[in-house]
Amino acid sequence: MKVSTNPEYLPETPEELTATWLGAALNAPISQIEQRALGEGKGFMGDVLRLSLHSEAPEVPASVVAKIPKKANRAVGELMGVYEREIMFFRTLGQDMPIRIPQMLFSEFDRDKGSENQEAILRGFDKMPLFLHGAIGAFGAWVAAAKKRRYLLIIEDLASMRAADQLQGLDEDGCVKVLEAIAPMHRQFWGAEALQGHFWLLPLDVDARLRHVRFRQSREQFGQVMGSGLAETLDWLMDNGERLTRQFVADTPATLAHCDLRMDNVMFDEGDRCAFIDWQLVRRAPAAWDVAYFICGALHSDQDAACVERILRRYHKALSVPDYSFDDLQRDYQRALLLHVANLASAGDGDIDFGNERGSTMMATWMQRLAARATEVGLPNDIG
Repeated sequence: MKVSTNPEYLPETPEELTATWLGAALNAPISQIEQRALGEGKGFMGDVLRLSLHSEAPEVPASVVAKIPKKANRAVGELMGVYEREIMFFRTLGQDMPIRIPQMLFSEFDRDKGSENQEAILRGFDKMPLFLHGAIGAFGAWVAAAKKRRYLLIIEDLASMRAADQLQGLDEDGCVKVLEAIAPMHRQFWGAEALQGHFWLLPLDVDARLRHVRFRQSREQFGQVMGSGLAETLDWLMDNGERLTRQFVADTPATLAHCDLRMDNVMFDEGDRCAFIDWQLVRRAPAAWDVAYFICGALHSDQDAACVERILRRYHKALSVPDYSFDDLQRDYQRALLLHVANLASAGDGDIDFGNERGSTMMATWMQRLAARATEVGLPNDIG
Protein backbone atom coordinates (compact mmCIF):
# COMPACT_ATOMS: atom_id res chain seq x y z
CA MET A 1 0.00 0.00 0.00
CA LYS A 2 1.55 3.32 -1.00
CA VAL A 3 1.90 6.39 1.20
CA SER A 4 -0.93 8.85 0.55
CA THR A 5 -1.96 12.41 1.39
CA ASN A 6 -5.29 14.18 1.20
CA PRO A 7 -5.14 17.87 2.19
CA GLU A 8 -8.76 18.70 1.37
CA TYR A 9 -10.39 17.16 4.43
CA LEU A 10 -8.96 15.69 7.60
CA PRO A 11 -10.97 13.96 10.32
CA GLU A 12 -10.52 15.66 13.69
CA THR A 13 -12.25 13.10 15.90
CA PRO A 14 -12.36 9.29 15.96
CA GLU A 15 -15.99 9.42 14.86
CA GLU A 16 -14.99 11.12 11.60
CA LEU A 17 -12.62 8.30 10.65
CA THR A 18 -15.08 6.43 8.44
CA ALA A 19 -14.50 3.54 6.06
CA THR A 20 -15.30 5.79 3.11
CA TRP A 21 -12.76 8.43 4.07
CA LEU A 22 -10.07 5.92 5.01
CA GLY A 23 -10.51 3.99 1.77
CA ALA A 24 -9.99 7.18 -0.23
CA ALA A 25 -7.01 8.22 1.89
CA LEU A 26 -5.25 4.85 1.59
CA ASN A 27 -6.24 4.27 -2.04
CA ALA A 28 -7.80 0.97 -1.08
CA PRO A 29 -11.32 -0.54 -1.07
CA ILE A 30 -12.40 -0.62 2.59
CA SER A 31 -15.98 -1.63 3.36
CA GLN A 32 -15.96 -1.31 7.14
CA ILE A 33 -13.70 -0.34 10.01
CA GLU A 34 -13.78 -1.08 13.72
CA GLN A 35 -12.04 1.17 16.22
CA ARG A 36 -10.34 0.40 19.50
CA ALA A 37 -8.42 2.85 21.65
CA LEU A 38 -4.82 1.90 22.35
CA GLY A 39 -2.51 3.05 25.10
CA GLU A 40 -4.90 4.31 27.77
CA GLY A 41 -2.71 6.10 30.30
CA LYS A 42 0.32 5.75 28.01
CA GLY A 43 0.13 8.41 25.29
CA PHE A 44 -0.81 11.78 26.75
CA MET A 45 -0.91 14.09 23.71
CA GLY A 46 -3.06 12.16 21.27
CA ASP A 47 -5.75 9.57 20.77
CA VAL A 48 -4.17 6.40 19.43
CA LEU A 49 -6.63 4.11 17.66
CA ARG A 50 -6.36 0.63 16.18
CA LEU A 51 -8.53 0.49 13.09
CA SER A 52 -9.50 -3.03 12.04
CA LEU A 53 -10.11 -2.99 8.28
CA HIS A 54 -12.58 -5.08 6.32
CA SER A 55 -11.67 -5.38 2.65
CA GLU A 56 -11.60 -7.92 -0.15
CA ALA A 57 -8.31 -6.51 -1.46
CA PRO A 58 -5.35 -8.69 -0.45
CA GLU A 59 -2.99 -5.72 -0.12
CA VAL A 60 -5.08 -4.11 2.63
CA PRO A 61 -3.68 -4.94 6.08
CA ALA A 62 -5.90 -6.37 8.79
CA SER A 63 -5.43 -3.21 10.84
CA VAL A 64 -3.66 0.14 10.99
CA VAL A 65 -3.01 2.68 13.75
CA ALA A 66 -4.34 6.25 13.60
CA LYS A 67 -3.06 9.14 15.73
CA ILE A 68 -5.20 12.25 16.28
CA PRO A 69 -4.59 15.09 18.78
CA LYS A 70 -6.24 14.46 22.14
CA LYS A 71 -8.78 17.17 22.89
CA ALA A 72 -7.82 17.53 26.57
CA ASN A 73 -4.14 18.12 25.78
CA ARG A 74 -4.38 19.69 22.33
CA ALA A 75 -3.22 23.17 23.40
CA VAL A 76 -0.14 21.77 25.13
CA GLY A 77 0.61 19.52 22.16
CA GLU A 78 0.23 22.45 19.75
CA LEU A 79 2.50 24.61 21.90
CA MET A 80 5.14 21.87 21.93
CA GLY A 81 4.73 21.15 18.21
CA VAL A 82 4.46 17.42 18.82
CA TYR A 83 1.87 16.52 16.17
CA GLU A 84 3.66 18.26 13.32
CA ARG A 85 7.05 16.98 14.47
CA GLU A 86 6.04 13.32 14.39
CA ILE A 87 4.53 13.63 10.92
CA MET A 88 7.61 15.38 9.56
CA PHE A 89 9.87 12.77 11.16
CA PHE A 90 8.06 9.96 9.36
CA ARG A 91 8.08 11.86 6.08
CA THR A 92 11.81 12.59 6.12
CA LEU A 93 14.32 10.88 8.42
CA GLY A 94 11.91 8.08 9.26
CA GLN A 95 12.14 6.75 5.70
CA ASP A 96 15.71 5.48 6.19
CA MET A 97 16.21 4.28 9.73
CA PRO A 98 18.60 1.57 10.97
CA ILE A 99 16.08 0.57 13.64
CA ARG A 100 12.57 -0.88 13.43
CA ILE A 101 9.79 1.71 13.38
CA PRO A 102 6.25 1.54 11.94
CA GLN A 103 5.79 2.32 8.26
CA MET A 104 3.87 5.51 7.53
CA LEU A 105 0.73 4.95 5.42
CA PHE A 106 -0.88 8.40 5.47
CA SER A 107 -0.04 11.79 6.93
CA GLU A 108 -1.38 15.30 6.59
CA PHE A 109 -1.59 18.49 8.63
CA ASP A 110 -2.33 22.18 8.22
CA ARG A 111 0.83 24.17 7.54
CA ASP A 112 1.66 27.20 9.67
CA LYS A 113 4.27 29.88 8.99
CA GLY A 114 4.88 30.50 12.67
CA SER A 115 5.57 26.84 13.30
CA GLU A 116 7.97 26.66 10.38
CA ASN A 117 9.98 29.45 12.00
CA GLN A 118 9.76 27.99 15.48
CA GLU A 119 13.51 27.70 16.08
CA ALA A 120 14.09 31.39 15.35
CA ILE A 121 11.10 32.35 17.50
CA LEU A 122 12.26 30.19 20.41
CA ARG A 123 15.79 31.54 20.19
CA GLY A 124 14.34 35.06 20.39
CA PHE A 125 12.39 34.14 23.51
CA ASP A 126 15.49 32.50 24.92
CA LYS A 127 17.32 35.83 24.98
CA MET A 128 14.65 37.56 27.04
CA PRO A 129 15.01 38.09 30.81
CA LEU A 130 13.75 35.37 33.12
CA PHE A 131 11.03 37.54 34.64
CA LEU A 132 9.31 37.85 31.23
CA HIS A 133 9.10 34.14 30.55
CA GLY A 134 6.02 33.52 32.65
CA ALA A 135 4.04 36.00 30.57
CA ILE A 136 5.56 34.67 27.35
CA GLY A 137 4.61 31.12 28.25
CA ALA A 138 1.04 32.15 29.07
CA PHE A 139 0.73 34.06 25.79
CA GLY A 140 2.16 31.13 23.82
CA ALA A 141 -0.33 28.75 25.44
CA TRP A 142 -3.19 31.12 24.55
CA VAL A 143 -2.07 31.32 20.93
CA ALA A 144 -1.69 27.54 20.73
CA ALA A 145 -5.15 26.95 22.19
CA ALA A 146 -6.68 29.36 19.65
CA LYS A 147 -5.24 27.55 16.63
CA LYS A 148 -7.47 25.08 14.83
CA ARG A 149 -4.81 23.14 12.97
CA ARG A 150 -5.64 19.58 11.95
CA TYR A 151 -3.27 16.64 12.09
CA LEU A 152 -3.64 12.98 11.21
CA LEU A 153 -1.08 10.21 11.03
CA ILE A 154 -1.83 6.62 10.00
CA ILE A 155 0.91 4.06 10.42
CA GLU A 156 1.54 0.35 10.29
CA ASP A 157 0.03 -1.60 13.18
CA LEU A 158 2.71 -3.61 14.99
CA ALA A 159 -0.01 -5.87 16.38
CA SER A 160 2.16 -8.98 16.12
CA MET A 161 4.59 -7.47 18.61
CA ARG A 162 4.05 -7.18 22.35
CA ALA A 163 4.07 -3.85 24.11
CA ALA A 164 6.42 -3.15 26.99
CA ASP A 165 4.99 -1.83 30.24
CA GLN A 166 6.42 1.20 32.02
CA LEU A 167 4.84 0.17 35.31
CA GLN A 168 6.46 -3.25 35.22
CA GLY A 169 9.95 -1.86 34.75
CA LEU A 170 13.08 -3.71 33.63
CA ASP A 171 16.12 -5.37 35.12
CA GLU A 172 19.69 -4.85 33.88
CA ASP A 173 19.44 -7.22 30.91
CA GLY A 174 16.17 -5.67 29.77
CA CYS A 175 17.61 -2.16 29.81
CA VAL A 176 20.67 -3.32 27.87
CA LYS A 177 18.47 -4.93 25.22
CA VAL A 178 16.57 -1.70 24.53
CA LEU A 179 19.60 0.59 24.60
CA GLU A 180 21.62 -1.70 22.33
CA ALA A 181 18.66 -1.63 19.92
CA ILE A 182 18.49 2.20 19.79
CA ALA A 183 22.29 2.60 19.51
CA PRO A 184 22.40 2.13 15.68
CA MET A 185 20.19 5.19 15.25
CA HIS A 186 22.41 7.26 17.52
CA ARG A 187 25.46 6.05 15.59
CA GLN A 188 23.99 6.72 12.12
CA PHE A 189 23.08 10.33 12.93
CA TRP A 190 26.06 11.11 15.17
CA GLY A 191 27.10 14.64 14.18
CA ALA A 192 25.43 14.09 10.79
CA GLU A 193 24.59 16.87 8.35
CA ALA A 194 21.30 15.08 7.73
CA LEU A 195 20.08 16.63 10.99
CA GLN A 196 20.38 20.16 9.60
CA GLY A 197 17.78 22.12 7.65
CA HIS A 198 14.65 20.68 9.28
CA PHE A 199 12.45 23.34 10.87
CA TRP A 200 10.75 20.74 13.04
CA LEU A 201 13.93 19.12 14.39
CA LEU A 202 14.85 21.45 17.21
CA PRO A 203 18.14 21.43 19.13
CA LEU A 204 17.91 20.47 22.77
CA ASP A 205 18.96 23.87 24.09
CA VAL A 206 16.66 26.05 21.96
CA ASP A 207 14.16 26.43 24.82
CA ALA A 208 16.56 25.98 27.74
CA ARG A 209 15.40 29.14 29.48
CA LEU A 210 11.70 28.39 29.04
CA ARG A 211 12.16 24.92 30.50
CA HIS A 212 14.23 26.31 33.36
CA VAL A 213 11.46 28.78 34.20
CA ARG A 214 8.96 25.90 34.31
CA PHE A 215 11.25 24.02 36.66
CA ARG A 216 11.61 27.01 38.97
CA GLN A 217 7.83 27.34 39.10
CA SER A 218 7.43 23.64 39.98
CA ARG A 219 10.41 23.24 42.31
CA GLU A 220 8.61 23.69 45.64
CA GLN A 221 5.75 21.31 44.86
CA PHE A 222 8.10 18.78 43.30
CA GLY A 223 10.38 18.93 46.33
CA GLN A 224 7.46 18.04 48.58
CA VAL A 225 6.64 15.04 46.42
CA MET A 226 10.23 13.79 46.19
CA GLY A 227 11.16 14.38 49.84
CA SER A 228 14.37 15.66 51.38
CA GLY A 229 16.65 13.22 49.56
CA LEU A 230 16.77 15.40 46.45
CA ALA A 231 16.66 18.81 48.14
CA GLU A 232 20.34 19.57 47.48
CA THR A 233 20.00 18.52 43.83
CA LEU A 234 16.90 20.67 43.32
CA ASP A 235 18.56 23.68 44.95
CA TRP A 236 21.59 23.24 42.70
CA LEU A 237 19.41 23.01 39.61
CA MET A 238 17.61 26.22 40.60
CA ASP A 239 20.91 28.06 40.20
CA ASN A 240 22.58 26.00 37.46
CA GLY A 241 19.98 24.15 35.39
CA GLU A 242 19.93 26.46 32.40
CA ARG A 243 23.72 26.68 32.19
CA LEU A 244 24.00 22.91 32.52
CA THR A 245 21.75 22.44 29.48
CA ARG A 246 23.84 24.78 27.38
CA GLN A 247 27.13 23.19 28.46
CA PHE A 248 25.77 19.71 27.85
CA VAL A 249 24.80 20.61 24.27
CA ALA A 250 28.00 22.54 23.56
CA ASP A 251 30.31 19.75 24.75
CA THR A 252 28.71 16.76 23.02
CA PRO A 253 28.00 15.91 19.37
CA ALA A 254 24.31 15.92 18.54
CA THR A 255 22.49 12.95 17.11
CA LEU A 256 18.88 12.04 16.41
CA ALA A 257 17.32 11.51 19.84
CA HIS A 258 13.91 9.96 20.43
CA CYS A 259 13.46 12.15 23.56
CA ASP A 260 10.58 10.04 24.90
CA LEU A 261 12.43 6.76 25.12
CA ARG A 262 10.40 4.93 27.75
CA MET A 263 9.02 1.43 27.93
CA ASP A 264 5.54 2.39 26.73
CA ASN A 265 7.17 3.39 23.44
CA VAL A 266 9.02 0.10 22.89
CA MET A 267 7.62 -3.05 21.26
CA PHE A 268 9.15 -6.55 21.18
CA ASP A 269 8.80 -9.36 18.66
CA GLU A 270 9.01 -13.08 19.46
CA GLY A 271 12.80 -12.91 19.34
CA ASP A 272 12.83 -9.94 21.76
CA ARG A 273 13.95 -7.58 19.01
CA CYS A 274 12.78 -4.02 19.56
CA ALA A 275 10.69 -1.57 17.58
CA PHE A 276 10.25 2.06 18.61
CA ILE A 277 7.05 4.08 18.42
CA ASP A 278 5.80 7.59 19.28
CA TRP A 279 8.18 10.11 17.73
CA GLN A 280 6.40 13.28 18.84
CA LEU A 281 9.31 14.64 20.89
CA VAL A 282 12.21 13.77 18.57
CA ARG A 283 15.06 16.35 18.57
CA ARG A 284 18.71 16.67 17.76
CA ALA A 285 20.45 16.12 21.08
CA PRO A 286 23.28 14.18 22.74
CA ALA A 287 22.63 10.43 22.75
CA ALA A 288 22.98 10.34 26.55
CA TRP A 289 19.70 12.26 26.73
CA ASP A 290 17.87 9.13 25.56
CA VAL A 291 20.04 6.82 27.67
CA ALA A 292 19.47 8.65 30.95
CA TYR A 293 15.77 9.13 30.25
CA PHE A 294 15.27 5.43 29.59
CA ILE A 295 17.26 4.22 32.58
CA CYS A 296 15.57 6.56 35.07
CA GLY A 297 12.14 5.49 33.85
CA ALA A 298 12.66 1.76 33.39
CA LEU A 299 15.35 0.39 35.70
CA HIS A 300 14.00 -1.01 38.96
CA SER A 301 14.74 1.34 41.82
CA ASP A 302 16.43 -1.38 43.90
CA GLN A 303 19.29 -1.66 41.38
CA ASP A 304 22.55 0.05 42.34
CA ALA A 305 25.10 2.31 40.67
CA ALA A 306 27.24 -0.68 39.64
CA CYS A 307 24.28 -2.00 37.63
CA VAL A 308 23.93 1.37 35.87
CA GLU A 309 27.63 1.35 35.00
CA ARG A 310 27.35 -2.10 33.43
CA ILE A 311 24.37 -0.93 31.34
CA LEU A 312 26.30 2.12 30.18
CA ARG A 313 29.32 0.00 29.21
CA ARG A 314 27.15 -2.30 27.08
CA TYR A 315 25.49 0.69 25.39
CA HIS A 316 28.84 2.38 24.78
CA LYS A 317 30.13 -0.75 23.07
CA ALA A 318 27.03 -0.90 20.86
CA LEU A 319 27.26 2.83 20.04
CA SER A 320 30.85 2.50 18.81
CA VAL A 321 31.52 6.02 17.56
CA PRO A 322 35.03 7.55 17.30
CA ASP A 323 36.40 10.04 19.82
CA TYR A 324 33.73 9.37 22.44
CA SER A 325 35.11 7.51 25.43
CA PHE A 326 33.24 5.67 28.13
CA ASP A 327 34.22 8.47 30.52
CA ASP A 328 32.54 10.91 28.14
CA LEU A 329 29.38 8.82 28.20
CA GLN A 330 29.39 8.61 32.01
CA ARG A 331 29.80 12.38 32.26
CA ASP A 332 26.97 12.99 29.80
CA TYR A 333 24.70 10.42 31.44
CA GLN A 334 25.09 12.18 34.79
CA ARG A 335 24.41 15.61 33.30
CA ALA A 336 21.40 14.33 31.36
CA LEU A 337 20.01 12.67 34.46
CA LEU A 338 20.17 15.92 36.42
CA LEU A 339 18.40 17.72 33.60
CA HIS A 340 15.68 15.08 33.54
CA VAL A 341 15.08 15.76 37.22
CA ALA A 342 14.40 19.39 36.30
CA ASN A 343 12.27 18.55 33.25
CA LEU A 344 10.15 15.94 34.99
CA ALA A 345 9.55 18.28 37.92
CA SER A 346 6.91 20.10 35.87
CA ALA A 347 5.24 16.93 34.51
CA GLY A 348 2.62 16.94 37.25
CA ASP A 349 1.86 20.67 37.36
CA GLY A 350 -1.62 20.24 35.91
CA ASP A 351 -0.98 21.11 32.27
CA ILE A 352 -1.18 17.48 31.09
CA ASP A 353 -4.16 15.19 31.56
CA PHE A 354 -2.74 11.72 32.31
CA GLY A 355 -5.90 10.05 31.04
CA ASN A 356 -6.67 7.59 33.82
CA GLU A 357 -5.36 6.07 37.03
CA ARG A 358 -2.65 4.16 35.17
CA GLY A 359 -1.14 7.38 33.88
CA SER A 360 -0.92 8.88 37.36
CA THR A 361 0.45 5.65 38.81
CA MET A 362 3.04 5.46 36.05
CA MET A 363 4.28 8.96 36.86
CA ALA A 364 4.52 8.14 40.57
CA THR A 365 6.53 5.01 39.80
CA TRP A 366 8.75 6.98 37.45
CA MET A 367 9.48 9.54 40.17
CA GLN A 368 10.54 6.75 42.54
CA ARG A 369 12.96 5.32 39.98
CA LEU A 370 14.22 8.79 39.07
CA ALA A 371 14.99 9.53 42.73
CA ALA A 372 16.95 6.28 43.06
CA ARG A 373 19.13 7.18 40.08
CA ALA A 374 19.51 10.88 40.92
CA THR A 375 20.87 10.15 44.41
CA GLU A 376 23.76 8.25 42.75
CA VAL A 377 24.88 11.29 40.77
CA GLY A 378 27.23 13.97 42.01
CA LEU A 379 26.70 17.65 41.27
CA PRO A 380 29.09 19.14 38.68
CA ASN A 381 31.49 21.79 39.95
CA ASP A 382 32.69 22.99 36.55
CA ILE A 383 29.62 24.76 35.15
CA GLY A 384 30.74 27.77 33.12
